[in-house]
Amino acid sequence: MSALDRLAAHFEACAAAGRPQAVWWRDDDARRPGPRLEALHAAAAGVGAPLALAVIPDGADPALGAWCAARGIAVLQHGVAHRNHQRAGKSAELGDARPGDEIVADLVAARESLLSPAFLPVLVPPWNRMREDLGRPLAAAGYRGVSRFGMAPAVGPPRRVDTHIDPIAWRTSRSLQPDAALAEMVANAIATGGPIGLLTHHLDHDAAVTAFVSAFAALVGAHRGARWISARQLFEVPDE
Repeated sequence: MSALDRLAAHFEACAAAGRPQAVWWRDDDARRPGPRLEALHAAAAGVGAPLALAVIPDGADPALGAWCAARGIAVLQHGVAHRNHQRAGKSAELGDARPGDEIVADLVAARESLLSPAFLPVLVPPWNRMREDLGRPLAAAGYRGVSRFGMAPAVGPPRRVDTHIDPIAWRTSRSLQPDAALAEMVANAIATGGPIGLLTHHLDHDAAVTAFVSAFAALVGAHRGARWISARQLFEVPDE
């Protein structure tokens, strides 16, 4: 069974039970508007999906917040500069190479450049990695949520809601993942029992990735056993 067929079968079961599956959409690594971001927004809007954009504060276009607010796109904070600080092992900006209080102070300072009506105080760690002792300091600094990859929701603090399906094969072709890998991601996402998160990177999409994302989004948008949910709802951030 293909990844999308498995997802459709799950949606059928959800429809039969009268409990549509919540799905959300997070796109990472944005800094400024452009044709690829315009195309992503058009694709999301076409299926009624509320898009959440993880924006890198360092070098972000000051106009991006207003651009997102005008289109109903939520802005999340994607670290500080998406810069690796680890001396060995996997890349991480918010890892154990620096003291936790220094990391939180840098995040809070960088957050100022993202403030707009579109901004939600939700942290998306670069490379989906961060040291595990940052939760309470982040909550004390005003963060309502953290979003990484692959795990079930957690109340926190701060509340954690991850993404689960990343269609790009980063370690090999950097094109579309093999369908077996996508099907495994779908199965793992279903198994968490929470909202299913689609993770995209609009600046890195080729035709194959774009086609999969379009098919995934169309399936969610059209199926009575699925419903889109916004980042504001997921992280329980009140309207101002």
